[in-house]
Amino acid sequence: MRVLKVFFLGLAFGWFMRWIMAEIFLRDAFKRLSNENALLKQRIQSLETPRSLGVRSREGMAAAALPVEEVKPATRRKAVRGEKLVDNLKMVKGIGPQIERKLNKAGVYTFAELSRLSPEQLKSILGTSKVVTQNADSMLTQAKKFASQGPKG
Repeated sequence: MRVLKVFFLGLAFGWFMRWIMAEIFLRDAFKRLSNENALLKQRIQSLETPRSLGVRSREGMAAAALPVEEVKPATRRKAVRGEKLVDNLKMVKGIGPQIERKLNKAGVYTFAELSRLSPEQLKSILGTSKVVTQNADSMLTQAKKFASQGPKG
């Protein structure tokens, strides 16, 4: 009978301690979320104020609105660099804005220049990452295909 009393007393004590610990952690989590919520509200208010646009009145906000640029479909040529045309390297699957910037820094602006690189040269320009290692051959194959098609507006 005594063992049974100790068992139930231990069980009740365990449940009580579990409840206390849950309350402590829930209060802490609630405080953290409340603080984060307050910071986000302040951030939203600072972004919504006309002063953040450099305008003091609501009427001036419409005048200060930036024009919306028309979205154009991806074209083969994207810009002129000096007298040389520059290809839109982002047309190659696996090349985004960041990789395109790295290639441009290395002096690669056209599909023909990209297609002349070896996979090792491409990896050295872009750095060693899992994506680059897996997609280097695919990127070079696509670049050769685009380079063989010739320039298109």
